[in-house]
Amino acid sequence: MAKVKVIVDGIEYEVEVEELPGGRFKVSFEDKEYTVEAKGLGIDFEALSAPVQASTPAPTATPSAPSPAPAPVAPAAPAAPTPAPAGEGVVTAPMPGKILRILVKEGEQVKTGQGLLILEAMKMENEIPAPKDGVVKKILVKEGDTVDTGQALIELG
Repeated sequence: MAKVKVIVDGIEYEVEVEELPGGRFKVSFEDKEYTVEAKGLGIDFEALSAPVQASTPAPTATPSAPSPAPAPVAPAAPAAPTPAPAGEGVVTAPMPGKILRILVKEGEQVKTGQGLLILEAMKMENEIPAPKDGVVKKILVKEGDTVDTGQALIELG
């Protein structure tokens, strides 16, 4: 016997259904029993209720010879891109992409971590921060430029 929840006109009923021979079913709800014949409903009551056993993990084999050491794993990429200076005070592109906006002007005083420009890479907008306090000496790119990893973007002094 299977218990099934049925919603009719927004009202939920708990119905007990028992399969009988010949494609018939005994349906019980609200203290009443009905015998119905179902054709082509596509309901598999065995699939609706089945006993479940907890699985136990398969035993693992013990290796007869020592296995080689795993290769070292490369460090994960930083969550936020941090430009590496190519030379003294040069901010470079941490990844290939397109310059969307330049946030500073030549001659402007900047602080460590202040956004210098927005680089779009892989459909993500990445703010490229100043690696140190300084003055923007020269902006080497313009909005809309496509840049490669390591390309100089801004010179700080």
